[in-house]
Amino acid sequence: MQKVSSQQAIDTNIQAKKWWEREAEVQQDHEKGKNKWKALEHHGVTFFPAYQPHGGKPMDLTPEQEEICNWWAQIVDQDFSKKPLVRKNFEKSFIELFDQYLSDYKEIRKNRSTQEKKKEIEEKQKQDLIYKYCLIDGELEKISNIIVEPPGIFRGRGEHPLAGKLKSRIMPEHVTVNVGPEDPIPACPLGGHSWKRIISNPEATWLCHFKDERLEKSNNGKYVQLAADSRIKGENDRKKYEKARRLKKNIDSIKRNYQEKMRSQDVVDQQLGVCTYLIDKLALRVGNEKGEDEADTVGCCSLKVKNIQIEENNQITLDFLGKDSIRYLNTVEVEAKVHQNLKSFVQGKNPDDELFDRINASKLNDYLKEMMDDLSAKVFRTYNASVTLQNQFQEKDNKISEIDTIEKKVQFYEECNREVARLCNHQKEANKNHDEQLLKMKQVQTEKQEKVTQLEQELAKLKKGKSSNDPKLPKTVDLCLTALEKARAQLELQEMRVKKKDENKNLALGTSKINYMDPRISISWCKQKEVPIEKIFQPTLMNKFTWAMNIEPDYEF
Repeated sequence: MQKVSSQQAIDTNIQAKKWWEREAEVQQDHEKGKNKWKALEHHGVTFFPAYQPHGGKPMDLTPEQEEICNWWAQIVDQDFSKKPLVRKNFEKSFIELFDQYLSDYKEIRKNRSTQEKKKEIEEKQKQDLIYKYCLIDGELEKISNIIVEPPGIFRGRGEHPLAGKLKSRIMPEHVTVNVGPEDPIPACPLGGHSWKRIISNPEATWLCHFKDERLEKSNNGKYVQLAADSRIKGENDRKKYEKARRLKKNIDSIKRNYQEKMRSQDVVDQQLGVCTYLIDKLALRVGNEKGEDEADTVGCCSLKVKNIQIEENNQITLDFLGKDSIRYLNTVEVEAKVHQNLKSFVQGKNPDDELFDRINASKLNDYLKEMMDDLSAKVFRTYNASVTLQNQFQEKDNKISEIDTIEKKVQFYEECNREVARLCNHQKEANKNHDEQLLKMKQVQTEKQEKVTQLEQELAKLKKGKSSNDPKLPKTVDLCLTALEKARAQLELQEMRVKKKDENKNLALGTSKINYMDPRISISWCKQKEVPIEKIFQPTLMNKFTWAMNIEPDYEF
């Protein structure tokens, strides 16, 4: 019998409750208001231990200075540390000590002994059993993150203006704890310290909140949240996809509404209509104003004149930095009225002027909610991602058959998934070893092609009553045909792998699976095509979407 850890046993017990099968009972107390719970009990968060100087020997550096030097040493070989902005920001804080001690600390993490690593794992498992779970209305639920943000060097996303700055060590005095009004307050794990605040906010599903004082202008802080496979997160996921399905039912009337706005004589209405059109057609985000300490990313409302090029034949080119500072570059044909309005919006403006200067994110969101309760740009993205995936399955269904291999069917799924990733601009940086790995795969492909060619030549000889002297080659037509069929299948498989490797190098397929594509579409497709769901969803997604696993094969979004 396989040995099961205490944590695995607890997780299995939680999953066995199947909240989605008793939904009416679970939701009965929550539908009357915004409250998510009546009782909430947990153990708070854990903190990174105080920094220990290496070797305990006397040093010219203070522990704090040595720790900062160690942070830099851990990233010095990465491209991140070579960015001018990162080096400038770090130098401002500490760079004068960098060169002197870098060589000594560069390999610290790599050189830990097996015993040290094992001890770390055991300590983490003990900690997880205490902190990884909470009680919500008497039911055990898993928590996502139980340790506060570690001190170190701030990376940010994309070209963040604070990249390279130092992150503070979070202490209990930075942490606000959210617990039930009648539940015990978590004990502070650090002696001599106390929590910043204790609150009871049943409308919030977070357990703790903390903020870095050094970087407080850059974000709203961090939260300790429930795990993705918890009941509340699962309920929210399912509601999100049901909301997108509701948009599908109303999409025709909504399109008519924003098209009427585009034809209005009022510039505000025109901008609301065009903005909504772009959000619907291109899956753009709304976009908000950015402070000087935030990355200069752009959404639909915050587009500037310099971000758009009005082309001929009703085409436009959008070029801007989107979420996570990922470049959005797309030339697309739009409706004639949209093209006409955009021309008027840029007329007489400078490159840094706002394209939609008469509206903002708040006005646009209010307009969206006028058309449908809780309608937002994210609902549009969820709807468009889900519809695109389902349409891809239906339009390209003739590309696969029941007799195709599992790997070929998975390859087909990823082709459909790629279209969604392109629509949503889900990109990533290519692996630094990508070119080397691709070259090796192509070499294997060449070898398999040579094998096919060799067998084809040998088959031709055998049909003429001849054969080669190579003992490794088959000596009869039947054996040669069998070997050739196998070699061709292996070649086709390798060609698919090479194509997949190359096409996926800059696309993040997982983002749309996690956040935007209704999982029931993928699961029903797997059931139709007899593809194991674990070939499509990783274990974390299997757990996140347990509520969707019993869907029928004929499910339609």
